[in-house]
Amino acid sequence: MRSYLSIKNKYYLNGFDWVMGVIDTIMRRTTGAGNASQVVFVLDAPLDEAAFKGSLRRFLALFPVISGSVVRQYPSLAPYWKVEADHDPLDVPITVTKVDDEESLMSALGRFINTPFAAKNIHLAFHLLGGKDIQAVAMTFDHRLFDARGAESFVNLFQEYLVSGEDGSIADGVRLSQGIDLNQWTDKFKAGQSVSRKIKALSKESILSLPVSLAKEERGFRHLVLAFDSAETAAIYDRAYSVAGYLMIMPYLFANVFRALHKVFQARGITAGAYTVPASTDLRQVKDIRQALFFNHNSMFFFQIKPEIVDNMEELTGQIKNQLYEQVQSRFPQNLMKASSLTRIAPLWLMNRIFHLPLQGKIASFCFSHVSKCSYSSHMLMDSRITNVFHMPRMPVPPGIGIFFNTFDNRLNATISWLDGTFTPEEVRLLETELRGNL
Repeated sequence: MRSYLSIKNKYYLNGFDWVMGVIDTIMRRTTGAGNASQVVFVLDAPLDEAAFKGSLRRFLALFPVISGSVVRQYPSLAPYWKVEADHDPLDVPITVTKVDDEESLMSALGRFINTPFAAKNIHLAFHLLGGKDIQAVAMTFDHRLFDARGAESFVNLFQEYLVSGEDGSIADGVRLSQGIDLNQWTDKFKAGQSVSRKIKALSKESILSLPVSLAKEERGFRHLVLAFDSAETAAIYDRAYSVAGYLMIMPYLFANVFRALHKVFQARGITAGAYTVPASTDLRQVKDIRQALFFNHNSMFFFQIKPEIVDNMEELTGQIKNQLYEQVQSRFPQNLMKASSLTRIAPLWLMNRIFHLPLQGKIASFCFSHVSKCSYSSHMLMDSRITNVFHMPRMPVPPGIGIFFNTFDNRLNATISWLDGTFTPEEVRLLETELRGNL
């Protein structure tokens, strides 16, 4: 039995992990399924179904952590991820679905990401999809267990396991314990004061938001993936450097997301207030992701943009860059991580209510994420070549809207994610036209 199953060697959740748990609770109550995401690997040839299933099950058995659940340490109340020492290897769902084209592929992927996990200790599901002209593998994952690049890296580790001849030592070196972090209270409270000042500053402006539909027949999320080839991606990066500056791809992409969504808000006549947007990014190196494979390690920033400047690209990118610099210099992401650790003793239902108080239930206008370079380092999965990798996240409700960017093999992908009923078909087409045209 591996040492991390010892009662003295637990993985205590950090504050950001706990926030992911709060979001999971909110989404279960509003949409019927939790805070899940999905990473999709598009392939040039079908996989051997029997070999894939057998190898995957043996690989997953190396990581009992995937079947854990959240419990509290008493009397401290600190939450940790509990793994049963005598637990049998979890039978992770692996589905096989026939698809004929991109439309049926996306329809099937949409069903998977909107299907709740069957039990509280199930946090993963794998899907083989294929037909005559299209092949893909998808991993649906609980965001409490992985962040986006952690999920990519986990599948990458599976490929390394295959290449190694299924050497179980491939799992060595992955960090599976974390300290309780019940110290440095002065620093945590100072960080909390800093974050509180930021939230109060954001709440001075009313948040521009679209109404959220929570009708029972409209609780699923829908996704549109805009895939740019390598030539288009190179041109986008060239324009980003010209407009926003060298290595400023994130502010450039973010600015164009504002411009696209602004068209929808304008057409709806929603103009009073300001856009308030949380933006997550992963600043880790690939080697760091491999070590800290599980749970959440993103950095979170908050931006507020007045609608009247959105059409001025120079001013808009300048505002985004200035707010980014200010938060980096003030160490806002680090303070947010420290401050969020103070919330861990609160029950999830209470945190759900607290999240709604400062902003009158409006968390944000939309969500934005840029995870940069894919942490899947191979171009192969088993004997098939990977032609693209993209993500399909579910978004916190509210706002139930988000745009997620990732790159694989010098190709940029933009995934629009929205709660069904939030956008009309015409608005989705407008968003696609605006993003493709502006980027």
